[in-house]
Amino acid sequence: MASDRPAPAPTPPKPPLALRLRPWLILSISAVLMFLGFAGFGVWPLAFVGLVPALYVFDPVMKEHGGFARPTGRPFFWRAWYFGYASYVGGFYWVEYTIRTFGGFPLAVSSFFASAFWGFQGLEFALLVWLFRKARDNGWPATLVVVSAYLGVEGFFPMLFEHYYGNAFFDVPVLTQIADLGGPEMCTALAIVVNGAIYETLAARLTGKPLPRPAIAAAAGYVLFALGYGGYRLSSETAREASAETIRIASVQANLGLFERFDDPFEGVRRQRTMSDEVEATEHPDLLVWPESSVPVWLDNPRAFARFVPTLETPLLFGAIRHGEHGREHNTAFVTNADREIVDHYDKTYLLAFGEYIPFGDQFPVVYEISPMSGQFSPGDDVEPLPLELRDGRTYRASALICYEDIVSSFVRRAVNEGDPHVLLNISVDSWFGDTHEPWVHLALAQFRAIEHRRWLVRTTITGVSAFVDSTGRVRQHTGVFAPATLVGDVPMLSGTTTLYELAGPWPGWLGAIAIALMAWRRRELVPGDKPPDAASKPSGVVDKPSSDDEKPSARDDKPSARDDKPSTRDDKHAARDDKPSARQPNVDEETA
Repeated sequence: MASDRPAPAPTPPKPPLALRLRPWLILSISAVLMFLGFAGFGVWPLAFVGLVPALYVFDPVMKEHGGFARPTGRPFFWRAWYFGYASYVGGFYWVEYTIRTFGGFPLAVSSFFASAFWGFQGLEFALLVWLFRKARDNGWPATLVVVSAYLGVEGFFPMLFEHYYGNAFFDVPVLTQIADLGGPEMCTALAIVVNGAIYETLAARLTGKPLPRPAIAAAAGYVLFALGYGGYRLSSETAREASAETIRIASVQANLGLFERFDDPFEGVRRQRTMSDEVEATEHPDLLVWPESSVPVWLDNPRAFARFVPTLETPLLFGAIRHGEHGREHNTAFVTNADREIVDHYDKTYLLAFGEYIPFGDQFPVVYEISPMSGQFSPGDDVEPLPLELRDGRTYRASALICYEDIVSSFVRRAVNEGDPHVLLNISVDSWFGDTHEPWVHLALAQFRAIEHRRWLVRTTITGVSAFVDSTGRVRQHTGVFAPATLVGDVPMLSGTTTLYELAGPWPGWLGAIAIALMAWRRRELVPGDKPPDAASKPSGVVDKPSSDDEKPSARDDKPSARDDKPSTRDDKHAARDDKPSARQPNVDEETA
């Protein structure tokens, strides 16, 4: 009957607004710490704690600690994605300016496209914390999980601008030397293992658990290893550079703004030629370097170049454009000898999407009408080094890296492994990004190439930041932005050494991906003394309520089981055949009563 139906459970009251906003506020704090600690803002100590608040919000072991639940499903996704989105907005805020300036879009449109970029990259963090949650549900310790998840996701998630959390330490040479063992992710692991150990320690204090000694030991051990290895490599590389032959390189930054280049294309050539004549007369360099696209003509006839520099007597590496086979357009680095003759060239291989080409633009040419500032370049097909033929007869090899090729670690590794260059020469145009963090971030990311391959990196840009980076990743000298400048330095010619990174590549990412895959889909077998992960204690000061087992007897104690209550069919047959009880014989329950 309708009256026998149980009444519906009352709807639980909605938590106060402050309590509902608490996890979002904590994630906002974590996002701010993340991008302030990254290259750009450069407050590198924050890289050791930036992830801690987010781990507190997403760790399922914490249950409802702090007054809010650790949800699953859609609420979990939106929290995770928001964390990633906010982190990228702060770290890559300059993307909006670039789209607005480069594409000529109004603020609303450029903000929309920038948000699409930030939103896509935010999915990286959503994937990261999803893997973290799954592995924690399976009983794995937080530090091991977060290090593995971060390395695995960072190593394989697609990025328009390649970057790693470990780039946060670009200005701390003693901590970055481990990059020659496995790339920037060695530094990422350093930051994340400390984040994990701090989080586990705080979580243990909040829940009354013992201190996580393995996590603390792992973090302390890795920090000590990084410091020890860093000190050793700083010393050994200094000695190696001191014994190497050197050449004097002059980097010419003419400071020609983005729209100045279009108003008067040859103004840059005039400025660079004047600055080069001056530095030739005073510093007597062995090699001059001009930026990317510094000669704004189609240089299809190499002999025509000499008329641009009629008085130059020093070999020159510069950027221009040319037509290749089948009319393909190339962004190219050329190198001359002392007689102003072009002796070789390198066509840029790793093109910038939407800047130098539009994906699927060949199939849908109409997209170039929508974005007329985008180039239609084709990639080169080799990464052979360029010969540096000096006036005194010496010859060396240089790997030319155009624009953001110097931040693509796998590409530079390929170039070094195939060409064994003595020096890395990057030519770039960063004026697209304006007076923002990007030119400085570009330099910070590129510094790791010098460490990974133990060679000097000389960067020459048209508006800054130009720099000389030694084989330990230290910036020996640099220019500012949007000011003409010339840098001159004696650069050691280093080659013949092979680092572990050159041999094995980004193995930390592979190791992390394999480890997190196993932990996310395999439950940890508890060893004696371990407690299951869901046995988290309540906050200190809160008295636990007795469990249902303590409040009342279990169903097994309260009621006889079906086996006790009713004899089985087989028992009934035996009873009927053997015992023949009378109707008045009491049953077991009656006897017990």
